[in-house]
Amino acid sequence: MVASMVCSLSRNLLTDPVINNYLFKIKHHVSLASLSTFAIGGLAKNYIPVNNNTDLVKILNYFWQEKLPFKIFAGGSNIVFPDNGLSLFHIHLKAGQLHKTNSSIIAGAGVSLFRVIELAIVHGLSGLENLSGIPGSIGGAVVGNAGAYGSSISEVISQVKIWHEGKIIWLKKDNCQFSYRESIFKQKPYVILQIEMEFNKSDPRKLKKISDEIIDFRCQKYRQGLKCPGSFFKNIVAKNLPPRLLNNIGKDKINFGKIPAGYLLESVGAKGMRVGDIEIAPFHGNLFINKGKGTARDVKKLAVILKRKVYQKFGILLEEEIRYF
Repeated sequence: MVASMVCSLSRNLLTDPVINNYLFKIKHHVSLASLSTFAIGGLAKNYIPVNNNTDLVKILNYFWQEKLPFKIFAGGSNIVFPDNGLSLFHIHLKAGQLHKTNSSIIAGAGVSLFRVIELAIVHGLSGLENLSGIPGSIGGAVVGNAGAYGSSISEVISQVKIWHEGKIIWLKKDNCQFSYRESIFKQKPYVILQIEMEFNKSDPRKLKKISDEIIDFRCQKYRQGLKCPGSFFKNIVAKNLPPRLLNNIGKDKINFGKIPAGYLLESVGAKGMRVGDIEIAPFHGNLFINKGKGTARDVKKLAVILKRKVYQKFGILLEEEIRYF
């Protein structure tokens, strides 16, 4: 099967040992569910695991020149893969380089966010400790401008290295269009390769204490072994709501300028609701859990029901924080 596929492609790049090696190591019919923290998804027809940016760029250039459709992901959290799988090429960035220089850290997109935070804390670099315990890769965190407890990853980013249509470009922070859980990377077909971050100095012991406390709290919410994508819906930025809607929300419910989606969901009875094998956690209204054989169809159906309930009660339309892949 691989041989016939290769023969159908132009051969001008097949002399490159990296391209040749990867084309003949493509895996077929790989379970997407096994690559996701939500354990949902059909089969990837053509799956390519990649371990470094150098190889990734060569593969991306090849696919672009050959006009081969592809999708790329890294950590597998915050994603709902489709039930019918993917027929295009599915690139899995599994690793990347990570190094520190003075008050800067440069990380490949495939590096886990945990490793980046750990390195920053050890060297007394402040800015990411509030994100401790968030799963996934740093590339994924940048795409969704991940954050917690009043902090967002965009606050420490200085520039992002991307691939786009055969070109490698450095985007300055101001050009990344960061906002609450949003970035240009959700709107444009850019592939993040590398992230450069700048930090303020602090006491490593203080940062470690903050990090440990947050992780302990997260472990109570995201219990070990749960099949989930993390928080499903975005919190609501309070200042973006008109006064008539904001007046329906108690001021004590607003944290760091945000109205927790969990509060809105719990107010409409979300806890314990279920469609198929997808259940809302009985202990948190914004946590979708796969109880065994959950499907993307179940997820979308339950999401629609909950969005409707919240809108009917509060006039607020929830938006997914997860991505339907």
